[in-house]
Amino acid sequence: MDVSIPEKVLRYETFINDVLKEDLKKVNHRQQQVNAEISEFLQLKNTIQTLADGHLGEGDLKTKMDIGCNFYVQANVTDTSKIMINIGLGHYLEFALPDALRYVEKRVSLLTQQMEKLRKDSAHTKANIKLVLGGLEYLQNSQKK
Repeated sequence: MDVSIPEKVLRYETFINDVLKEDLKKVNHRQQQVNAEISEFLQLKNTIQTLADGHLGEGDLKTKMDIGCNFYVQANVTDTSKIMINIGLGHYLEFALPDALRYVEKRVSLLTQQMEKLRKDSAHTKANIKLVLGGLEYLQNSQKK
């Protein structure tokens, strides 16, 4: 029986647990974040389309606005022809509704591409885990012989 085989098995198991599974956790966490962003932008897209189609009737728009930590206040919007969108890093930009719709569609497209890359990264990491597990199984079987 070779003494180095148990050491190799231990190193492979450590590599799986400390590196590959941690990478997989990071990718899965990022996937959840991107999914949440896509969901928010799709909700914003629906709101913009509703405003653009004019299904709200005439007059002021009464809505609730999140002021942080899920605390909402009632807001009255007098001009629904423009909308402020958070473009990142705490910066807001005022858009006309058609421009806002194009911006949101572009962001959703970019986030979808990012999500596809994350799916590929996740599949690659899972394949690496299976490959190393197969190597472990081979080492353990050769140790028994």
